[in-house]
Amino acid sequence: MVLEIAVKAAVGAPDILGDCPFSQRALLTLEEKKIPYKSHLINLSDKPQWFLEVNPEGKVPVVKFDDKWVSDSDVIVGILEEKYPEPSLATPPEFASVGSKIFPSFVKFLKSKDPNDGTEQDLLEELKALDDHLKAH
Repeated sequence: MVLEIAVKAAVGAPDILGDCPFSQRALLTLEEKKIPYKSHLINLSDKPQWFLEVNPEGKVPVVKFDDKWVSDSDVIVGILEEKYPEPSLATPPEFASVGSKIFPSFVKFLKSKDPNDGTEQDLLEELKALDDHLKAH
């Protein structure tokens, strides 16, 4: 059975995948699990009527499971993991927090007005910790 997925089209290029990380996450999950799918590229500034009928909020991505369209990449990935458990793409619990401090450290660094306040060093330490983890696993 081939799943249907609606994802963001590139701005000004309706035949090219857009820059939506949520759409890309759902597509990458389908690819990694080798699940056959048909994609619909949606121009978010001119959404087709059929898309709005199955998804009144007009958000992407949405995947059709059986006869129901499901939105939200977290929900989609969870359903895919449940229905297609192999290969498992679930994050092991012991690694759930890996990299979780990078974004807050990055924001502090960007907002900092003092080059000597330690925010750059904090960010570099978080990035090094992630790099070390990736090398080890």
